[in-house]
Amino acid sequence: MGPAERRVDAVRKQFGPAAEAYLASAVHAQGEDLARLVELLDPSPDDVVLDLGCGVGHTLRKIAPKVRLAVGADATAGMLEGARTLMAREHIGNVALVVSAAESLPFLEGWFDGVTCRLASHHFADVPRAFAEVARVLKAGGRFLLSDNYAPDDPALDRWINTLEALRDPSHVREHTVTEWRALLERAGFRVTAEERYTTVLETEPWLARSRTPDDDAERVRAMLRDAPDAAKKAFAVRADGFTLLKVVLRAER
Repeated sequence: MGPAERRVDAVRKQFGPAAEAYLASAVHAQGEDLARLVELLDPSPDDVVLDLGCGVGHTLRKIAPKVRLAVGADATAGMLEGARTLMAREHIGNVALVVSAAESLPFLEGWFDGVTCRLASHHFADVPRAFAEVARVLKAGGRFLLSDNYAPDDPALDRWINTLEALRDPSHVREHTVTEWRALLERAGFRVTAEERYTTVLETEPWLARSRTPDDDAERVRAMLRDAPDAAKKAFAVRADGFTLLKVVLRAER
């Protein structure tokens, strides 16, 4: 098993048993970025749209009523079971769910009018390869809407937030800086046409519970937050019961 396969396996082990927690997670089910992502996608009734790394389907349930077909792809079958539950609960029938790693999509070239990816890319084993796959399956002129966390440009703050995230969740790969996210899109052949920035306010204990972080690692996370340097406390609004993640929404066209 190579590095990419090991990373996908880690994601499956992390998220397979956690679907119920993510179904109930307000952080994933709501948020300014979710509504804005759908607006920037600007879907039409005849569109076929892919949600990459769809998890339990919070983005799918917003997009599906606006398009002909919404396809959710995720590396973890357990998360797709959660998506199936959510679609049934919302009485949404025009959704297809596919188990697939982002780096190797089982779709024909130019099949989708749009692709969305929300809060998933920082788990991808190979982001350049995943974004190249998105470009391959999108029609010419198709839209790719990316929403994900980002690290500040300061290298020390970059290291701090990515260390914190990986300690809490071993399937975390990297929160790139906004400049890096844009460069990854451009390298895959996209033209970035819009950028908007948001924040996600988190409470530490529900955040740790959602990822089922082992006790020892959870205590190290609490210590990192408690002893955070002043620059990190300011950048991530660290407080006694939580902190804030930085989030970017990028609209790109093929």
